[in-house]
Amino acid sequence: MSQITIQQYAGQLNLANSDMIWEITSAQSGSPQFQFVCALKDGCNNTLTTIKQQPNPSGKGVFNLGRIVKQYLDYDFYALDIGATGSLFNKNTDTAEFFKIAFGEEYGTSPSSSVTSYSGVGNDTGSAAHTGSNPFYYLINGVLDPNSGAFNWNTSSYFKSEAIPNSASFNYNVALTDAPRTQYVQAGDYASISVLNGNLNQSTSSGQDIAWVEYNIYTAGVTASYFFDNIDNTNNIYSGGPRTGSISNPFPGTIQTCSSSLRPFQTSGSLLLHVGVGPQNLIDNGNIPEITGSWDYYTVKLYPQGPSGVNTNGVWDLFTFYKQDAYCEYPGVRFAWINNYGVWDYFNFTLQANETTAIDRGLFRKNFVNYSTTTNAVTYDIKRRGDLAYYTNISDNTQVFSDWLTQAQADWLGTLFYSPNVYTQVGTQWLPIVITDTQFISKTNPRTQKNFQYVVNYTLANNKRSR
Repeated sequence: MSQITIQQYAGQLNLANSDMIWEITSAQSGSPQFQFVCALKDGCNNTLTTIKQQPNPSGKGVFNLGRIVKQYLDYDFYALDIGATGSLFNKNTDTAEFFKIAFGEEYGTSPSSSVTSYSGVGNDTGSAAHTGSNPFYYLINGVLDPNSGAFNWNTSSYFKSEAIPNSASFNYNVALTDAPRTQYVQAGDYASISVLNGNLNQSTSSGQDIAWVEYNIYTAGVTASYFFDNIDNTNNIYSGGPRTGSISNPFPGTIQTCSSSLRPFQTSGSLLLHVGVGPQNLIDNGNIPEITGSWDYYTVKLYPQGPSGVNTNGVWDLFTFYKQDAYCEYPGVRFAWINNYGVWDYFNFTLQANETTAIDRGLFRKNFVNYSTTTNAVTYDIKRRGDLAYYTNISDNTQVFSDWLTQAQADWLGTLFYSPNVYTQVGTQWLPIVITDTQFISKTNPRTQKNFQYVVNYTLANNKRSR
């Protein structure tokens, strides 16, 4: 029988593009042909991949599932412009998923004998000793800085558990972003914020309960308020999650279900939630008429469920968006990019934009004389081409300048430059781009110059085509 002992395991809530470490030992590690076995499973216990490893010189097995998990995750591109298709709450579909980890071993009786597997791999009994020391893991397609000071993501700022329902007063910043909570948007801008919603211990009495969103539109001191609740009546991606049925029955009895064929392990149990917060998101939704007129700024607040409705004394997060009018000749460029937490951040570069087009042609030279003629005489043809282009690559390049930035803005925008996915908004469409290089003008005198400016060069990921 298996004699695996798990000495170290990864955090239950983690970022997939990181070093997620499990260390295991076995009393049988000296047996002939011995190997440790690790099975990565989805939330419904279906094995996705199996990894085998011989013990190190100390007889231990060290498994790093970081980046292996990544191949089973993607990004929620629909979150760029949510709002028109239904609720302003939208459930994650690709960015994060539930996983299970199972360990075992295999060995023989001699160097040439057949081997026998001893484990829960493929036949998981649910024993904590063989399932990664957590019944399941929730992994997000983000990345952890190796200089953060630990292997595991410190989730204390992003996932907090409070009583449900809740009448307490609190103010948190739990959204998955390092962006300033005060931002600037133009009237047609899309934006979204992403938060974890639910629990990890299958509790129905406590969790991070994102139950309501409130939009307050301010125009010359006059306020218009709108509340939207997060109720998953249809169990699809346009309803929030993981609450079910009614506002008084916030969570299912278990955090995961395996009865549906569509992402079965994260229907009612999806923890990651996207909320549309940009002016264009609200315009597309159509339920906040003031956003289509004249306004100065608006706020977005996330609230928990109270004993008899919304608890406005408990604030999960608060964002303020000021209207940013375009400079006369500079309409600006809006960027969206995947941040370190695997979700979208947004920012406008509002100053000068320079556009150039580069053309690269591949040429070969044909003979002016037609040596392959089929006529009785070689005819003179003035239209016969010498240099012929057999391919033409067209590259549209854009250089944009940010307004002057504070230290906090400059630090946050650093994630734009090494993000794996960057888009720019054109009208109401998002076009994928590739940032080719970045320059910045920084303070040269710490006493007198406090601001920064970024200059970004980018090209479209899908450039024009030539015949």
